[in-house]
Amino acid sequence: MSHQFEIDHLGQTPTPAPAVPGARRGGRVILLADAPPEHVDPTQMYIGTTLGVATGIFHRTLTGYIESHDGGPRKLVGDLATDTGRTTDGGLTWTYTLREGLRFEDGTPITSHDVAHAVARSFSSNGVYGPQFIQQALDPERTYQGPYEDGTPAPGVTTPDDRTIVFSLPGAQPGFPFLATTTTTTPVPADRDTREAYETSWLATGPYRVKEFVPGDHYLLERNPHWDPATDPIRSQYPDEILWQFGVARDEQTERLLEPTGDDALSVATFDVAEDRVAQVESDPALLARVIGGPTAYLQYVYINTRRVTDPVVRRALNYAFDRGTLVELAGGRAAAEPGTTILAPMVPGYRHHDVFPSGPHGDPVKAKELIKDTELRPLVFAYPDTAPNAPVAPAVKEALEKAGFEIVLRPVDKGAFYSLMGNPDNDCDLIYGVWGPDFPDASGVFDVLFRGDRITAGGNMNLSYFDDAEITREIARLGQEPDRAAVAEGYAELDRRLMEEHAPVIPVYYKRQFTLFGPRVGGLFLSAQYFVPNLTRMHVVD
Repeated sequence: MSHQFEIDHLGQTPTPAPAVPGARRGGRVILLADAPPEHVDPTQMYIGTTLGVATGIFHRTLTGYIESHDGGPRKLVGDLATDTGRTTDGGLTWTYTLREGLRFEDGTPITSHDVAHAVARSFSSNGVYGPQFIQQALDPERTYQGPYEDGTPAPGVTTPDDRTIVFSLPGAQPGFPFLATTTTTTPVPADRDTREAYETSWLATGPYRVKEFVPGDHYLLERNPHWDPATDPIRSQYPDEILWQFGVARDEQTERLLEPTGDDALSVATFDVAEDRVAQVESDPALLARVIGGPTAYLQYVYINTRRVTDPVVRRALNYAFDRGTLVELAGGRAAAEPGTTILAPMVPGYRHHDVFPSGPHGDPVKAKELIKDTELRPLVFAYPDTAPNAPVAPAVKEALEKAGFEIVLRPVDKGAFYSLMGNPDNDCDLIYGVWGPDFPDASGVFDVLFRGDRITAGGNMNLSYFDDAEITREIARLGQEPDRAAVAEGYAELDRRLMEEHAPVIPVYYKRQFTLFGPRVGGLFLSAQYFVPNLTRMHVVD
């Protein structure tokens, strides 16, 4: 996978997206998912697997990524906008012009006012679970409460005409074109905004729209006749239909695709190969040819709730005691995961290897015990998504930490509500098992989200460590303001080491690798470096 990156500042990327050689129109592809998405309302979406599907086939944003299927550089381009944004004052003001011919799924023209309304509603309860980058950039004090209470537009947002939207910021944001890739900028028309009900009444802007929705079971998506390929440099529209099927556990996804017949030959797994089948797949060239695999920017953590586990010594001991090796094995071995010791994954600019708490592949309970020998401990609640892959993970975590003298209480949480519940700062969990990858190829997409204490809110937090240190926050803010993002990488590397050494707010578990099967009648797939799922923009049925 390429680590190279380009930005099309001038809007020179051609439309439509290049044709896929040999691809034909027609047929149905099936996406296998273990559970329904928590959110499909674009201003509420923030889970990578869902975003990979949504931004690939039905939600569009002001800017977006063209990902390479053949090892070339990833490119940031204008998606709904003609380019990645224009600024003449160092990033204080960003102007976007929408492409001509954009329409919602019902044929209604998409205007700048629809983007402005989407941004405005993201400040309300209808955006609390979604990304917060643009909201923080426009209104750092978060005094604006959204269009339903304070009216529109959001602070700093103007729409001089139907195709132009301007963001005027209180502080320079040189990386704003990256922020514009988030679904915060997916248009929502004010007269069709059903608030909480927009979860099921949303309007598609991409090449597919909903034909049928059965809650908890599936979405059946059909061609969106009002999507114009001449407006889209990223996506294609080859299948007639896409069935997004829920409730297909990891093991079942694997079994259906090992020897696929019928519809399974047209299916795509969205979960890794089951751990007990990885060796079989690796040893079979025919199966290996149907694997989407490689490193990702995602990292599995145990977040340590620093509001509840306040002693850094205890947090260091938890790091020493942790058994990464067993969890790597449970994930599927080195094909699916690499042991992690840093906050940044190797795919993220700014990564430098360090191991602040060296403890071998399976932890060092003796060192951990030594650190906490004079500390009065209480039971710690370990919360994790209640899924089949995590069933053996939880007891492995409990066993390793209890060898060091901790008492661990296991708390399985419904996957569909996990991040919503853990994002409430009043949750009573001490250790939270979650995964994170940056929203864009920049270390700020990790540190700004996970460790800025001034951005902890009443709900929807992804800073699941609830870490709040004024000095660290100032350093994160300083690094985020640097215009030369390549030059600032060393600063992020030092911050990574320092944060672990001084505060230990997380336990890095493993760097996520993708190892996913697809059926022999599906073509055009490759690994998304952005969302660690199959990239669907070139997907088609193979005869």
